[in-house]
Amino acid sequence: MEQHKLTIDMNEATVGQLRDHHFALFGLHAIATSASGAPTIWLSAHYLDRHLELAWTETYSMFTARHMPHAPSSRVVVTHNYPAPLGSVLTVSGNDGAGIVTPGGPAGHMEIDNVGRVDLNAGLCIHDTHGMYQPAGVFDLVDVDLFQPVPKVAFFFSPIPHMAGEIATRSLGPGVLLDYQMARNRSLSIEYDIHEGWSVANRPYARAIAANEPLSPLLLIRSSALQALAMQRQRSTTR
Repeated sequence: MEQHKLTIDMNEATVGQLRDHHFALFGLHAIATSASGAPTIWLSAHYLDRHLELAWTETYSMFTARHMPHAPSSRVVVTHNYPAPLGSVLTVSGNDGAGIVTPGGPAGHMEIDNVGRVDLNAGLCIHDTHGMYQPAGVFDLVDVDLFQPVPKVAFFFSPIPHMAGEIATRSLGPGVLLDYQMARNRSLSIEYDIHEGWSVANRPYARAIAANEPLSPLLLIRSSALQALAMQRQRSTTR
């Protein structure tokens, strides 16, 4: 379990305007996957201060849910949630998404196998800043799908009261994508100004996100190698 930290520094005028207009901070976590899906809001912070500090632990679980369209602003309702380390396999046999977790998956990945006859949604949950498992994307579970957490997180300030598990296909406003692969001791810092936005200049770990920018290309990584590995795993499970 690795704790990640973020510090956001703001001036008094920025904090005052954010509070006056009921802004909150929202985060979305990147995922590499063999499945098709959509990003979801993962964490939120409603208490804003000049020196805002966030911390979360990269602790994972695999979830299943009833199949639903990936419509913007719709919310994933988790039916079953299975905390497990990376390298685990969730074999789903129940029509409601119930299954059994075993070891034996690809190193560094989570594998979810749907051996039943019902189409489901599935994906990874990650601990948020309150230590609660929250979905980091929602995906169609057909046969065998692989998921791998990617240490990149997008952050946005928004006055709209979003909820964890809510599908967000476009940015919630001007935001920032932070790459924790470049973080020393898994800790990053950045400044935000209500007029100037996020201070990404001279920060190689930070990339600005434009208002209304599509989020799937930033947060959902569908590599051909991962899809090929999922097909290989599918063949091995059906022998």
